[in-house]
Amino acid sequence: MTKKGIWTGVAAVAIIILLLLVLGTSKKEGYTVAVVTGTTFEKEARKFPGVAEVKLYEDDNQTLTELSTGRVDAVITDRLVALTGIEKGGYDNLKLAGDLLYRETIAVALSKEDDALRQAINKALNQIIADGTYAEISRKYFGTDIMLDVTRPVTFPNEAPASDDSLEKVLKEGVLSFAMSGGYPPFNYYNEKNELSGFDVEIAKAVCKKLGVRYKPVTTAWDGIIEGLRAGRYDGVWGSMAITEGRLNIVDFSDPYYISGAQLVVRKDSPITGTESLQ
Repeated sequence: MTKKGIWTGVAAVAIIILLLLVLGTSKKEGYTVAVVTGTTFEKEARKFPGVAEVKLYEDDNQTLTELSTGRVDAVITDRLVALTGIEKGGYDNLKLAGDLLYRETIAVALSKEDDALRQAINKALNQIIADGTYAEISRKYFGTDIMLDVTRPVTFPNEAPASDDSLEKVLKEGVLSFAMSGGYPPFNYYNEKNELSGFDVEIAKAVCKKLGVRYKPVTTAWDGIIEGLRAGRYDGVWGSMAITEGRLNIVDFSDPYYISGAQLVVRKDSPITGTESLQ
C-alpha cells in the first residue's frame, strides 16, 4: 500500500471515530423535564411532543437542583412548592414559566367505609378555617392565607350524616394516623432538627386537636401510599394528595384543604416561555 493510501485510510478512520463521538454525545431532540415520581405531574409532562424525556426524582429538592445546575431543562411541580422552593432554596436562576397547566384540588384520602370519620374531619377543617387557625398556619409557610377568596368545593354534597363506627373507633383509640411522603416541602418534610414539619403536618395537628385525639404521622413511599391506606396501616393520607377520578374509584376524599395547580419551572435563561414551547 502506498503512503497516500495509508493516509487516506487513516483519515477515513478518523472521520468515522469523530462521527461516532458526535452522535454519541449529541442531545436528543426535545426537552428533558423532571418530576417527582408517583405524582400527576409525570402524566402531564408526557403529553407534550416537545418533551423527549421525563426524569423521575424522589422530591422537589432534587428536581429543582437538577434544573438549577442544567441537568434537566424544566420541572413540573405544584405552584406553591415551586414558589417556596425557589425562595428558600436560593435558586436565583429559576423562575415560573407561563400559567398553571391545570388546577389541583387537595384533600385528605380516607377508606370508602369511613364516612363518619371523613365528615368529622370536614367539620374540624371548617372550624379551623373559621377561627383563623388555618390562616395563621398558612401565613407561616406561604406569607399569605392561601384559602383567601378561594371557593372550596364540597366533595360529597348533600350527603346524609354517616352511621358507621369509623369515628367512634378513632375517638376510643384516641389517635389518628395520617400518611405522607415526608419529602415534599413546604407541605411535609424533615427540618434541620430531623423533625417532621410542614403545612400538611400543622393543619392535620390542628384538626386532630379539634377532634380531641392525638396526631400520629406516618412517612412512607408515595407510590404505595394508597395501598397502605387500603391495607389499614394508617387512617388516612394527609400528604398533599390531589383528588382525581381514578383515585375516587378506590378511596374517598374529604373536602379540600387547599387548591393549587401544576406549574412549569425553568431557568431564567431558558428559551422555554410556557407550555407552548413544549408543543
